[in-house]
Amino acid sequence: MLGACALAAGCATAPPPAPAPEPAPLVPAPALPPPPACAVCVDRTDEIARLRQDLATRDAELRDLRSSQREQVKAVQESTREVTRAKARVRRLATQADAASSLAEVEVALAAARSATPSPLLGLARAFLEAAQAPFAQGDYASAMDRAAQAEQLVTAAASGAPAASRNRIEGEVLLQAAIPLKASGESRLRRAPEPRAAVVGTVGRDAALVAHAYKGAWMRVETDDGKLGWVPQAELSAR
Repeated sequence: MLGACALAAGCATAPPPAPAPEPAPLVPAPALPPPPACAVCVDRTDEIARLRQDLATRDAELRDLRSSQREQVKAVQESTREVTRAKARVRRLATQADAASSLAEVEVALAAARSATPSPLLGLARAFLEAAQAPFAQGDYASAMDRAAQAEQLVTAAASGAPAASRNRIEGEVLLQAAIPLKASGESRLRRAPEPRAAVVGTVGRDAALVAHAYKGAWMRVETDDGKLGWVPQAELSAR
């Protein structure tokens, strides 16, 4: 009995077990230094940035040039229209001397153009110049000068050959400064383009009234009385 109590007392007074040690705090690993920059990559990056900046600058310059060019074209067109209106006013007040002088000037210009730049347009110009003789002889000097002006325009177009801007302009097409009245020499086909095999968009009969707006090579872009537009060979047209 005594031994059992002593054993129990010994068990009761035994020291408690030691607590488990706390885990050591985690220490973050040191940051790795950035890899050394590649000299070639840096140079290429700088070159790309420089080229992009240069491209942006050139784009801005191009936009400015286009804007300036549009303004210049508008100014030239307005000046041309003003000159045309002034010539029309002069023709309305034409005298015999004015008409004779105009016809002589166009005759000289036509002769010079024939020797310098042969063109099918010059044949039409000659037809208009000859058509001016009848009203001149009848004392209708305004009509004579109108015909002379139309002939002059054809001579100028043949000599310059400079295309003008147009929404539906075909490459190489030259717009006339003012519309020119013509007629069909015989039955003709209106074609979509100035080519013999282009699609036919309509037909016109002999002596049909037409108005020419442009030309390309040996073709004229004409408009009929009912508003149809098409291309007709110049050889199938004559003055009216």
